[in-house]
Amino acid sequence: MHLVNLSALTLLASSALAADCFGNRQDGISQFQDAYWDARSKMCGNTGCGYQQSCTTQGSKTLQGLAKITVNVSLSRKNTGDKKGFKDCWDATENIINQCVRGSQQMSGTWEANGQLYQFNAWYS
Repeated sequence: MHLVNLSALTLLASSALAADCFGNRQDGISQFQDAYWDARSKMCGNTGCGYQQSCTTQGSKTLQGLAKITVNVSLSRKNTGDKKGFKDCWDATENIINQCVRGSQQMSGTWEANGQLYQFNAWYS
């Protein structure tokens, strides 16, 4: 019974780790969040990356108002500390999107734990 509780606690702790957001605040960047979700889906769903491999995926979203604005997104992952695998891909990238893009309205962020590093970078074009 204690082993099950410890495993559940470890899973909860790894999915609740905070992302580190960086860059200037960009009011309205959450309108472009589809680009982030798209890059995440390609990476964690293994359609844009080899299974459990270090890689980079891309996404973009264009909005037309008074001017046409496109946000391009790059999502990278790599292993740290001689560990292998990317078991936290879905949770880690969701944390970055929710905390940085939707929360603090910043275009870029990282999440690092359990020997995994995920980083979103974005720019206007």
